[in-house]
Amino acid sequence: MKLKLNIFHKVLITLLLVTLIPLCALWYLGNAAAEKELTSNISDNLVSTMNTVATGINAWDETNLRALRQVARTDDMVSMDGARQTPLLSAVGTTYEWSYLVFTTAPDGRNIARNDGGALTNYGDRAYFKAVMGGADVARQVALGKSTGKPSLMVAAPIRNESRAVVGVLAMAMNLGDISRTVTDIKIGTTGHAILLDAENKVIAHGDASKVRTALQDFSTYPALKVAGITEQPTVYMVDDVKMIGFKRVLPQGWSVLVEQEYSEAFATLSKMQHEARILIGVAIALVLLVAYLLGKQLTRPINELTAIAEKLSKGQLNVDIPQTNRGDEIGSLARAIERLGISIGMAMDRLRKKST
Repeated sequence: MKLKLNIFHKVLITLLLVTLIPLCALWYLGNAAAEKELTSNISDNLVSTMNTVATGINAWDETNLRALRQVARTDDMVSMDGARQTPLLSAVGTTYEWSYLVFTTAPDGRNIARNDGGALTNYGDRAYFKAVMGGADVARQVALGKSTGKPSLMVAAPIRNESRAVVGVLAMAMNLGDISRTVTDIKIGTTGHAILLDAENKVIAHGDASKVRTALQDFSTYPALKVAGITEQPTVYMVDDVKMIGFKRVLPQGWSVLVEQEYSEAFATLSKMQHEARILIGVAIALVLLVAYLLGKQLTRPINELTAIAEKLSKGQLNVDIPQTNRGDEIGSLARAIERLGISIGMAMDRLRKKST
């Protein structure tokens, strides 16, 4: 069935198109610009937060490494004499308050000296010891501390003699409290936080304690770690049906830092703008419909009246009153033309009657 549109419908549609097309175009362009700017600001915020966390962790780690390397080069340490090493180990343990054990190990894994006065232990089976003896300049291992039950860090460096041969290993066991606070103190809005993972993607520290069930929980399957490009720029992903935006960086230690925030909070400003824009467009449509209705009625009513009069004239009903003849617009011209048409029809009928008589 073919749709028939009268003048009123056409006027209504024309006013809607003339009003809404520019309005929607402006909204689309403005929304795109606002979304681009907001996305850039959110990305900059995540990157800045990442830089803060990474700088704190790297500075702390570099401090420990520098201490180990400096001590490892001293004559007393190179001597591999437990009696000469113990005072140095005690001084390091006192200076670096977060360390709870500083010790040396011979190439065969035997414990030579330690700062806590504990019994000498064989460390030959430890991964960090094997890494150093295998040629690594530094080795790290995150594990649960036997005394605290919390994640602790083992850092080991080689002890070399004058010929650069490895004569032993110097190691330090540290609580990760300072590093944990560097991570857990980071807040991005109310839902944003940072996560620090070791080289095996186990949690060293997490800004949202409710997400961690056990110490050194394995996060290998965490969705953010499987998103392509997340180490290059902030990226969107899903976590338990919650949309997130996050940024990941791998640190020189082999650890990873992830900063993330719920998408809904990060883009709350944009969502509010879009909601307000939809309301504005809805109000504009309502106003246009109202104006178009009133204007359309005002325009089509006299045309409909003149159409009805023309219909009567075509049926020979000449005794009609033709309004709108005093108007100076096209409707007035049409009314006057119909008036002349009625007069002409009347005169023609009079001539016919005279002829017939």
